[in-house]
Amino acid sequence: VRVAGKTGTAQVSKMGEKRLKPEELPYELRDHAWFVAYAPADDPKIAVAVLVEHGGHGGSAAAPLAREVIKKWLEIVEGGG
Repeated sequence: VRVAGKTGTAQVSKMGEKRLKPEELPYELRDHAWFVAYAPADDPKIAVAVLVEHGGHGGSAAAPLAREVIKKWLEIVEGGG
């Protein structure tokens, strides 16, 4: 099933602008990760928004969670996935 989605990152602190690696920042200063998606892309039946506080980047933290939610929904509702 094709999914349409967009990642996002919400800056928590300007300290991240100093090009520190995320693991070098205190946890509470790490950026928030977002991913919003809908599926199937050509005939949407489900929309999902995932926010991972202090997760870093949407593609690595939030998108995998959205994928699992959509996959499970498809298994339950449409018997596929």
